Amino acid sequence: MDIRGAGEALYIACEMEKRAIRLYERALTVFADGSCEEAIRLILSDERRHLEQFSRMSDEYPGFERGQLLSAEASRVLFSGGLMEAQRKGAFASPQQLYRFAAEEEADAVRRYGEFAAALTGSAADAFSAIQLEEKQHLAKLNGLLLPENR
Repeated sequence: MDIRGAGEALYIACEMEKRAIRLYERALTVFADGSCEEAIRLILSDERRHLEQFSRMSDEYPGFERGQLLSAEASRVLFSGGLMEAQRKGAFASPQQLYRFAAEEEADAVRRYGEFAAALTGSAADAFSAIQLEEKQHLAKLNGLLLPENR
């Protein structure tokens, strides 16, 4: 992926968060009465907060001319299989399964953001490092919600 600056890095982060939000919003409509509703709402709240934070950060950087390209790239990164893939993996079988699924996706995001930060320099590397730190904190929160036998 050819990232040219912090604005583009933040654009990708925002797109990834939007995909996560869409997945959990759809999950609420499908699993609203199930045992996972509270867990879905908790994770959804965190993802919305991340999008807000990353969007505020992106206000500091000029436009997103390459938005369509970056959006396509981001769509292949996080939650690429959407709600059906999450269901296929058993994510909504129980709150613990959902926390485990979310933690696995979050760990992938942490890894990818770290790769982006390592491959870049300047403001883009700094932006991805900050995003990675936020995602590490979210991963720790999700792991804290897992019972020891589910970690």
